[in-house]
Amino acid sequence: MGEAGRTHAPMTATSPFYVLDVTVCCADALRVRRSIAGCPDAGVVRCEPLLHALSSQESDAPCVRLMIRLPIASYAEVLHRLIECVPSGEIGRLVSWREHLARCGLRDGH
Repeated sequence: MGEAGRTHAPMTATSPFYVLDVTVCCADALRVRRSIAGCPDAGVVRCEPLLHALSSQESDAPCVRLMIRLPIASYAEVLHRLIECVPSGEIGRLVSWREHLARCGLRDGH
């Protein structure tokens, strides 16, 4: 797939990365992925469907939690793109890459 079709972030070891959780309606997830793919070194690394009981969006539409990997220098640009793309999305915690790996079940974040 060419650069235009890229919807994930390339892995580099030059700067620490963080992960931002965002909850959006399923119908908006592709638009978010494409918008975030335009941010240097940022991209969606995980997409989790949410059950209605776990969803706190305004509507009853099915939702997903997107986990966006980004360098801290891209945080403002990622937020700006999210707000433009899905103003009704829910922005969650920003955690370190190590903490993200640990909560995904990788021992000690490795």
